[in-house]
Amino acid sequence: MNQPAASQSFALSPKEIGEFNRFLLSDITSDETMMLDTLDGYLTAIAIGPTSLKPSQWLPRVWGPKASDEPAFETLEQAQHVLDLIIRHLNSITESLQNDPDAHKPIFDTLVYEDNPREYADGEMWAHGFMTGIALCREDWQPLFDDPDGAKVLRPIHLLGSDDVTPEEIALAETPEQREEIGKQIPASVAWIYRYWQPVRKPVFERMAASTIQRDQPKIGRNDPCSCGSGKKFKKCCGAAVLH
Repeated sequence: MNQPAASQSFALSPKEIGEFNRFLLSDITSDETMMLDTLDGYLTAIAIGPTSLKPSQWLPRVWGPKASDEPAFETLEQAQHVLDLIIRHLNSITESLQNDPDAHKPIFDTLVYEDNPREYADGEMWAHGFMTGIALCREDWQPLFDDPDGAKVLRPIHLLGSDDVTPEEIALAETPEQREEIGKQIPASVAWIYRYWQPVRKPVFERMAASTIQRDQPKIGRNDPCSCGSGKKFKKCCGAAVLH
């Protein structure tokens, strides 16, 4: 996969990215669990959208559409560590966009096809993750869909990641070359959408994740207040999404 430039404060190190990838591909997770490129798109939609969502609202979908997709974590510490990696990645996306929206680079997969030595950047799963993130609060996103410029800007993500595409639209993204060219438009779309929703996002959301679980803080017990800020106990909030 193509990796974007690291954000110094929150970004996962190459070692942590490798560790996280191995976890996502392990038998602990389901076949429906998001891979890193899908998760990056999903978290980007959460980071730049109009609504402040708590981890307890978006975390379960990372694992899959059903409750049975939740990972069979071996220990509470493992669950907290994985949650920490996810939150930190969300933080790094937010920080990158705050620093320079035009320089932000999504994480795309790279694909090689039989009898073709060229490696293609493919943003299909990233775009699917982004559209899944929009679906969490689809009505709140409606003003962007209704805005002619917004609909145009969202089109590359729609073409690659939406389940609701016409046969004509499918034909526009059939080949690796077509998908790669469409994917090249996505960073500019992300920057535009970030700026579009920036005036309506609550200021607290811009740094929300900074107050969540960090690796240098004490471990959180099941009965401790959840660090997402909901006021609930960890086991009744974010812990409910990741613990059995």
